[in-house]
Parts: sequence; structure tokens; C-alpha cells
Amino acid sequence: MSTKVKINQSKVIALKQSKVFCMAPWTHIHNMPNGDLHPCCLSAIEEPMGNVYEHTIEEVWNNEKYKEIRTSMLNEKPNSKCDRCYKEEEWGNTNSTRKFYNTYYRDKFDDLVVKQTNDDGSMKQMKVFRWDFRFSNLCNLTCIGCSKKYSSSWADLEKKMYPEYASLYSGEKFKTSSRDKELFLKTIKSQAQYADDIYLAGGEPLIQQEHYDILKIMDEADKLGPDVHYCYSTSLASIKFKQINVVTDYWKRMARVKILISLDEVDADRLHYIRYPSEINTIVENIRTLNKEFTETLQRWTITPTWNILNIHRMKDIVDFFRVNDLLHTSFYESIEWETDLHNILLMHPHHLSILSATPEWKIYINKCLTEFEEWYLNEMIPLKNVNVQIEAIKILQDNIQRFKNSMIGEAEIPSYVIDRVDWTKRLDKARDTNFIETFPELAWYLN
Repeated sequence: MSTKVKINQSKVIALKQSKVFCMAPWTHIHNMPNGDLHPCCLSAIEEPMGNVYEHTIEEVWNNEKYKEIRTSMLNEKPNSKCDRCYKEEEWGNTNSTRKFYNTYYRDKFDDLVVKQTNDDGSMKQMKVFRWDFRFSNLCNLTCIGCSKKYSSSWADLEKKMYPEYASLYSGEKFKTSSRDKELFLKTIKSQAQYADDIYLAGGEPLIQQEHYDILKIMDEADKLGPDVHYCYSTSLASIKFKQINVVTDYWKRMARVKILISLDEVDADRLHYIRYPSEINTIVENIRTLNKEFTETLQRWTITPTWNILNIHRMKDIVDFFRVNDLLHTSFYESIEWETDLHNILLMHPHHLSILSATPEWKIYINKCLTEFEEWYLNEMIPLKNVNVQIEAIKILQDNIQRFKNSMIGEAEIPSYVIDRVDWTKRLDKARDTNFIETFPELAWYLN
């Protein structure tokens, strides 16, 4: 049951300085492929606010769970759903998701929090400004840090990896949060007037019909212009769907669009292993298409690697690939977004792939690699940028490198992680006919 709260001027001042308050529950909703709804993508996955199979989004928006998370924030009480942001800020993340929402939507605080919020945490009107769409788990990759919750390809792979438990993996291969598609799209149409930021992920959004249904709705509502920012998380393994070329048919027409390319490696064999069965040459070709077609100031792309035990020691090699091959987009030189997005994602689960599970010796090596990368980036990459953004870019770089280092402090290798990763990796290699040791020879200790 939510706790009632009165918002007065002193409360307003306190909330704007709070280490707990976040604008996400007032502005945003995140839907999972299985229909679960969350206040944001970092919210504890095991604690959904509701499910679109059971209730409409409008019903969930003011249910007891949403009212409770709002009133807990108004009373500055930490909420278990928000632990990831608390942890990130403890590590020194100066641009956590919580801080992002508070900055991005600070101009809506008075209207949404002060005027539109009832004493019990309900809202007088549903206005969803930011959508995070995960329509389906339909995906063409089986990335090692993923699972069948987000990738339909993983459902088949798990059956091969664990044939003795085949009955446990006999459920639905495909998950979709738009089962009642017409009702789902009706809600989108009703909220299109408020939308100012639309985030599309998956699965792989570029091969999902629902993604193009949404773009059609927004196009018909004249919402491809500067009023709406579109952001994608995509492998960029393919830019075509049926007769549609998403770059030329939609992205080029969007006034504000950012493509976050989920790319964990640039070495062909390593990428093929980590984001199986990605091909680096195809992705590079699609990046060159973006560079050709993205000619407006607010049309840009960056990379968002998922940093884990297999690639964090290769940060310099990965970043330098884009410089050497003349792949950097104009937005790299003119903004600080590259530094922000490049260092954004630090993998925590599964545990055996997290840098937290590295041996003490390997953590020392990771620290050394991070220091060398920071020095190299300061000397080689920062001078390439416009002088007006260099100071801020340096701060973001240094803060994030320290954040990575802080994340390993006090975290000891857990024996069960070793057992997990040895068994898991052997099963993975057998099922895919890959070879971990040949691909990552410097990580032979990982299977010791």
C-alpha cells in the first residue's frame, strides 16, 4: 500500500537534490518482451509493475506498485527496484540513468510531480513522454550475455546446450508484449501527442514488424520531426526488413535519431564468438551507410559495447579500429556522446562473464589495461575532437574509467562462478562448434 505524501516548497527543494528521487516513474514506461512493465530498463527485472497480458498500460500506470514507487521516492526512501542506479552512483557514475532522467525531464517536474501527482502517488492524467519498446524477443543473434528472455535464437541454443533438460526448454520460443496488437497500438496512438523520446530495443528491433507499425503511426502523426528523439539499440547486422530499408526510408527522414550499435568486438573471430554469428564486415558496411546518409546535426550513431571479462582488456584495440578505418561519424568530433555511450554498459549478469568474477591477478591486469587505454585516448582521440567539447569529454572518460576500476574493489572471485563458467563454456562450444581457447588464448585461465 502506498504512503500518502504532501508536496510543499521545502519538499520540492529536497527532491531536486535527492539521491533517491527519479523522474522515470512520472515520464516513462518500459515494456519487456514477455509483457512485463517496468519504470525503466534498469529496474529490477524480478519486480515488474504489471503485465500487459493482464492489464492495460493505463491500468498499470496508476496501480498500487506505481503509486508505491512514486511515494517512496517522494519520501526519499530507497527502493529495491532502483538498486542498479544506487550501485552505479556508488562506483562514481556521474551520469547514471536516475540522474539522466532528472536532468532530461527537469522542466516537467513542476507539472508532473507537483501538480499532477495525488497524495497517494497516483497521477491525474497518464502522459508517457518516453517509451522504451521491447516488443518481442525475436532476434537473429545469440549474444553470450543474453538469454531467451530477449533472444528467440537462445531458445534453440539452450536446447542444444542442455539436452538432458530439454523438457524445461520446451516453452514458447517467441515472447511478445504486443499479443493484443490492436490494443497495444491504440495506446501508442493515444500517447503519440506526448512522446518526446522513443527508445527501441529488443530482441532485435530492426527485424520486428511491431517496430515498423510504430514508425508508421508516428509518421502519420507527423512525429518524425524535431519534437521526438528516436534512439535505437541494435546490432546493425541488417538494415533491411521486407521491402524497407530503415536507413533511407525512416532514419534519414528523422530530425533527431541516435543509433546505439551493440558491438562488443571488432576482431572477426572474437565478435563471431561473443555476438554469434555476427560478421564484422557486414556491420562496417552498414556503418558506412550511416555515415553517408546521416548528414543532419542530430542524426548520429555511437557504439555501446557490453564490457565484460572477454573484452574489457581490449578497449584500445576496439576504439582504434574506428579511427584507423576512417569510420568515425561527424558526431564523434562535435559532441561528447561517444565518450558517454562507449562506457555506458558494464555487464553484471551472468556472473561468470562479469569482470567482478575475475581472479585477483586478472583484475590487476584489467586495471593496467584501463589505465593504458585512458592515456592513449587522451593523447590520440581527444585531440581529434572539437576544442569546445574536449574538456567535458575528458571528464566523462576519466569518470568512467574510475567507475570501472571501482566496480572491482572489494569483489572477490566466487568459486561457484568458476564452476558455472567452465561447464557453461564447454556446453556453448559444443552446441555452436566454437572454440573458446582458440578465440581468446589470453583467457585460458578462465577455464582452469
